[in-house]
Amino acid sequence: MNKFLTMLLRHWAKSPLKIILTLTAVALGTGILILSLSASKLLDEEVSQQLDADGVILYVANGEWDAEGKIDQKRPSEWDSKVTDIVVSDIQSISNAAVIFTPPFDEISTEGRSYTLRSAVGSDPQYFDVFSLELLYGVPMTDKDIEMGQKKVWITEQMAVQLYGSAETAIGKWIQPPGFMGGRGMGKKQQNVITNYSIAGVFKTPEEISRRAYGIGDLIFPYTSLLPSGMNVQMMLNMMAGVFVVKSEGASVEQTAASLRQALTNNYGENIDILVWEGSTNGESSYMKELRNTVNMFSVSVNILGIVLLLTSSLGIFSIMVVESLSRRREIAIERALGASQNLILREFWSWSLTLSLAGAVIGVILSLILAKPVMNNISPLLGEISGQFQAESGIAASALLTSVAMALGFGGVLGLLPALSAVKGNIAETIREF
Repeated sequence: MNKFLTMLLRHWAKSPLKIILTLTAVALGTGILILSLSASKLLDEEVSQQLDADGVILYVANGEWDAEGKIDQKRPSEWDSKVTDIVVSDIQSISNAAVIFTPPFDEISTEGRSYTLRSAVGSDPQYFDVFSLELLYGVPMTDKDIEMGQKKVWITEQMAVQLYGSAETAIGKWIQPPGFMGGRGMGKKQQNVITNYSIAGVFKTPEEISRRAYGIGDLIFPYTSLLPSGMNVQMMLNMMAGVFVVKSEGASVEQTAASLRQALTNNYGENIDILVWEGSTNGESSYMKELRNTVNMFSVSVNILGIVLLLTSSLGIFSIMVVESLSRRREIAIERALGASQNLILREFWSWSLTLSLAGAVIGVILSLILAKPVMNNISPLLGEISGQFQAESGIAASALLTSVAMALGFGGVLGLLPALSAVKGNIAETIREF
């Protein structure tokens, strides 16, 4: 301890500025690495939470991909309307499955105004379970709504606020999709043959990442509500069941896809055309792939930058230890002549370099805690649709803090030890005679 204090006082007396600059460099390197590791971990968690937290979401269609990457669906379908019940009962990992019907409209009218829809989906009550949609107001969709083909819709809270000012006010309002004009009666009077839909419920707006990745509808209605009258109902139901979505828990995308193909071929024959994909109702999602690639590139880039900065800042400790080993060559030789082992001397240098590293790392931890919110808030605008959630959750990750401190001690300890290795390997007698 006395030697350590003597070493500290000697260096401080000779070059206090160098000690301060070294500690500052290590502190900045440690703080930057803590912030970069925390940012990448938070970003990865936000994306994973919104895409994978509830399990694997896969779409299934009876058809083939056409030249443009769109679904060329079989009509009539090679499976029937019981297909969703079959995959849930036959595949243990699948907890929910819902029929998906894409409506032939992308705008609605209400209270004399027209609005363009981002997405509308015809489905059944299981749709809300597949995507974990939380009902805020109104009543849930029921099997009876499907059986009766009820003219009802469920909309997001965001859409309700935009149309009516509040979610609660939207309940009971009427929405009209665009229809076609047809002649009816003796005079062949032209009129819209699509009836109004009543808003039966408002559900919590899904996170933007999930909405875009999976094509979650802003407006959901019973897929049977568009069945034309006077036609074979069962045939139409079978045809509309040609596309469905499933949620699988505890299994990978590949495992779930293989299980789906096996279950469908077992029940409907080996020659049916089966498409399984992770994405939206329109096909495989390039957005999802690009998002995951962006997260990986961001994480790797900022983490490498943080590690390089910390390593560079730790070179100051190497410089201090070089000066220390050169200035103490005779003292080290005398200690060794009196019986001190090489390991004992190396431990002295190692302890000194570790102490400098630890002091700088502690300052870096304090800086990172102070700067976490401002730095994360400045990064968040670069992250697009997840910026709000990223900013709200911003903070220092415990794992990032521990990893950064450990790396600061590791770099400092190794760089501080290297000069000492050459100092203890010289010839004792020659070293003493030099002075």
